[in-house]
Amino acid sequence: MKTIFIHYFTGTGNTAHSVKMIAEKLKQNDFKVELFQVKKGTVPPSITPDFHIVAFPVLSWAAPVLMKKYLSMFSPETHAPTSILAVQGALMHDGKIERGYSGQALEEIEKMLRRKNYEVFYTAVATFPDNWTQVTNPCSPEEIEQIFTLGNSEVEQFITNFLHMKHELFRCGTGNKIWTYLTSLLFGLIGRRILGKFYIADDHCTGCEICVKSCPVSTIRMDAGKPWWGTHCEDCNRCINICPEKAIQVSVPLFIIQTIISISLTIWAIVAILRYSHLLIDMPEIYLIYLEIALIIAASFLLLWVSIVPIDAFLRLLMKIPRVRKFFSKSYTAGYRRYIAPGFKPLAKL
Repeated sequence: MKTIFIHYFTGTGNTAHSVKMIAEKLKQNDFKVELFQVKKGTVPPSITPDFHIVAFPVLSWAAPVLMKKYLSMFSPETHAPTSILAVQGALMHDGKIERGYSGQALEEIEKMLRRKNYEVFYTAVATFPDNWTQVTNPCSPEEIEQIFTLGNSEVEQFITNFLHMKHELFRCGTGNKIWTYLTSLLFGLIGRRILGKFYIADDHCTGCEICVKSCPVSTIRMDAGKPWWGTHCEDCNRCINICPEKAIQVSVPLFIIQTIISISLTIWAIVAILRYSHLLIDMPEIYLIYLEIALIIAASFLLLWVSIVPIDAFLRLLMKIPRVRKFFSKSYTAGYRRYIAPGFKPLAKL
């Protein structure tokens, strides 16, 4: 009996649902299947199976940062055949399914594994309901059913092609690969952290700690009976979608205030560098320009850290005052639906 290891990250259950389908079908075909859900602290197994399957949701045209860190720990000594499944979101528009776009996500992970001598022979995409509740209102139950039908058929096709050892690798094109890679790079370094900082629990929060216990990167902690988000958020949107009271929102006032502070500090830094660098530093003009560019980039990152760490901590301290918290709880997401894949229980094993 051949062994297959399935390594996966899941946010709101779409990838977990896909993996469950894959595992059940493979077991029916006399494979021994072992599942490895990637969370903070998860380490790849030290033994080598006959096959690997890697599955993940597409977050800003890339695999989750935690997934990439996990794969970077894979042993480079194996040549096990490997397949990759990327799960992308979709919404309904005018009665039609509008698929998301996986961009360079599959190619990036394929390249990572090939560098470690894994024989990646098949990569594919599956489409399930979008879960980015921070930005878009999730689908209605009827829409979810339609998109699930599509997603299930794509996963079934993935299983069939895997069993037949079909050699097919997804390619998005050079131009799309470049812009989606650059966007995903910025998202992984900065975007996901900032988006996590805009979460807030409103007055409906009961302090049940479900968000804390189920966060795959353990970036949520409780303080004064309310959850707070750290700087390691994956932006997987699990917390905002699983809250039983729909109490987790995106704070519009926090977004506006932090944006104004961040932009103002950055403009101030740029003006100061351009005004005083030539007075303080004596060097040829061309080198001074390069230095100014480097200083502006460094200052921008430093001031961004100031915004999302010490300034955020001060604002969170103010939010312990009930009236202040009520003000900061103003949000467009309060009227949004929430989305969890049918049957998904984040604290349970598949």
